[in-house]
Amino acid sequence: MKNIVFIFLSTLVILSSCTESRKAPDVSNVSVEFKLIPFYKDLKAIPPDSVEQYLPALKKKYGKYLEAISVRVLHIGSPEDKNYPQQLKAFLEYDANKDVFRKIDSLFPDINVLKPEIEQAFKYCKHYFPEKNCPDVYFHISGFNQSIVVDSAWLSVSLEKYLGADCIFYEWLGEYKYIRRQMIPEKIVPDIMKAIAMTEFPFNAKKYSLLNNMVYQGKVLYFVKQTCPDIADTLLFDFTEKQLKWTEQFQSDIWSYMIEQKHLFSTDRMVIQKYIGDGPFNSYLGKDSPGKIGAYLGYEIVDKYMTKHDNVTLKELMEDNNGQRILSQSGFNP
Repeated sequence: MKNIVFIFLSTLVILSSCTESRKAPDVSNVSVEFKLIPFYKDLKAIPPDSVEQYLPALKKKYGKYLEAISVRVLHIGSPEDKNYPQQLKAFLEYDANKDVFRKIDSLFPDINVLKPEIEQAFKYCKHYFPEKNCPDVYFHISGFNQSIVVDSAWLSVSLEKYLGADCIFYEWLGEYKYIRRQMIPEKIVPDIMKAIAMTEFPFNAKKYSLLNNMVYQGKVLYFVKQTCPDIADTLLFDFTEKQLKWTEQFQSDIWSYMIEQKHLFSTDRMVIQKYIGDGPFNSYLGKDSPGKIGAYLGYEIVDKYMTKHDNVTLKELMEDNNGQRILSQSGFNP
């Protein structure tokens, strides 16, 4: 359980694509093996008054996964604890969880509809990383916490984080509109691939600076783009169409501002957060700007670097933690 990674992810989709178009590799002959496992269905099928009766079968079927989800996500303790049946009963009887289960059933009546898109992304991943095995994909509810939970052999998706921008639950929870508009079913597969990238290749720069953070975020987005090649730019960058056009129009001015303000090599965590962190806009650049604009610029740097160095593999890119070298060799100069 110590290897489990929790990923908080979300975004917005508008059909648009402006990133440089490259021909995706042919993966029609790539074979991948994985299972989709709707854990939440088995959980909600347990009658609250019969938890102790159903628990042995649940433990047998889900083993270490049940332990991990119960302790680290649902926060109801270990299945081996004497109070676990009572905690699980309370979880199942909680009215908000019942509402979530019903909403998920209405939105995802058959979870297997997600399999073709996940399989295609896994095929691209297998193409670039043939030595890697594809994880089984579980589906759970998390109390609106983590979007994706990743372990060495599996990953698990919190479906209640993808119920649609207009889902009333998000309004009740007080989610900001820029976050609510990101919590959509179309984001499930890109978030799975983003979680894999962040888990397999965690941030590991020798110098903590805005540039290294930007390039790392750019590499993660590039990984998503290579495994989901048809993804819209708005979905990839978490931008609205208006924000995307604004960023493209003023990219040169944004870059000049960052250099003039000596932000690019800053190690100030507040400065870095303003460029990398999510938000309705970037406070340095005004209300027309999007949040996470540093990640967008990081992607542009990485994209141009890979265009100039077509001999560099995706694995080599992801393992390269020298953001300054990638920038200098990218030719990026908006």
